[in-house]
Amino acid sequence: MRARKVDQGAARAMNRRLILDELRREGPMSRTRIAQQTSLSAASITIVTSDLLAEGLLIEHPELARQLPRHPVPLGINYAGHHAIGMKLLETEIQAVLTDLALNVVDQIRVPLDGPTPDHVVAAARVACDHLRLTQRDPLTPLIGVGLAMAGIIDTARGVCVVSHRAGWHHVPFGDLLRANLGVPVWIDNDANAFATAERLVGRARQAIDFVVVTLGRGIGAAIVLNGQVYRTPRGGAGELGHVLTEPGGRPCECGLRGCLQAYVSSPDLVAQFNDAYPDVGVRQVEELLALLDASDDRPLPILQDAGRRLGEALANLTDLLDPELIIIGGEGVVVGDALLSAMQAAFQARHLPDAWQPDVLVDRWSDDAWGRGAAGLVVEHFFEGSLSWAVPPRPPHLPPR
Repeated sequence: MRARKVDQGAARAMNRRLILDELRREGPMSRTRIAQQTSLSAASITIVTSDLLAEGLLIEHPELARQLPRHPVPLGINYAGHHAIGMKLLETEIQAVLTDLALNVVDQIRVPLDGPTPDHVVAAARVACDHLRLTQRDPLTPLIGVGLAMAGIIDTARGVCVVSHRAGWHHVPFGDLLRANLGVPVWIDNDANAFATAERLVGRARQAIDFVVVTLGRGIGAAIVLNGQVYRTPRGGAGELGHVLTEPGGRPCECGLRGCLQAYVSSPDLVAQFNDAYPDVGVRQVEELLALLDASDDRPLPILQDAGRRLGEALANLTDLLDPELIIIGGEGVVVGDALLSAMQAAFQARHLPDAWQPDVLVDRWSDDAWGRGAAGLVVEHFFEGSLSWAVPPRPPHLPPR
């Protein structure tokens, strides 16, 4: 009898996800149409949609009924009925946003870090969370959780930053620390995975089953989505595109190796390469390289084109391995513009396996709140899957000393 109950619960959770995914992709539709799209029985549709209506996750749209034969009342996701908080950890601050289930930003805040330790991160996260909860337009709207996106190798199952070369952290249980301080469910993940989650839920990859997101900026990251799910391993190391080899014995990388792609393509490394070649100029930010180009100074051009070539070749290799439908390029580093991106496209075309499927490569127009929306997507993803526990999740097992 117990096995039957477990099976019924698993089936209901699967049906819930099928229905929500269909409504998320296609918008409001009648119960009959949902049954046709999902191949679920009318009885299953009735049971699951009744639960979702009672939870406030679905709402009826009587105003759309006249557009349908026999005027059935369509159902749609109640995107405004719940809130999530997404946070992006940067080197000097936390960027945080309050969103609805469609990842529309309701409010946002930047909180500077008072120091480089995990305790400083938790303190800043608490300030951000308190501010966003106090400024909710409707304080009765449930807050379903907090997501934190950060660079590094992340064990998402335990909520642990396994390693961050940039910050010098090892085995930091951020999920546990934040849950204890914020009192709500918390999910942490690599920032590229968080951004890919948002693209899958509400972005340009909503219709894609297999796609790759590549993020450019302080580092180079990648998220791999296979069969509609972000590919994550128990060890947290998938998607480290920035550390594939592009130049044997080449430039040093922050990870301690030499010749990594990141050492040639990341924003700080583009600046460093220019300053190595032209120490008298003293460029500090990648935007200054673009300003030089705009002023008809072509000295940055070979560096940007070389970076684009290396990135395009890496994307071609990734495509030959995974055969994705779509590649999305995002991150604050997309400000490098055509000089790098055109070279990337040319190298990708030249190196891509002839006669094989060639995915579209789309460049995402970046905004300051994009990382935070991606982090909020971690929470929304779990909510849509029905895996929010409505209680503080259990503490992870004992971790090695830091």
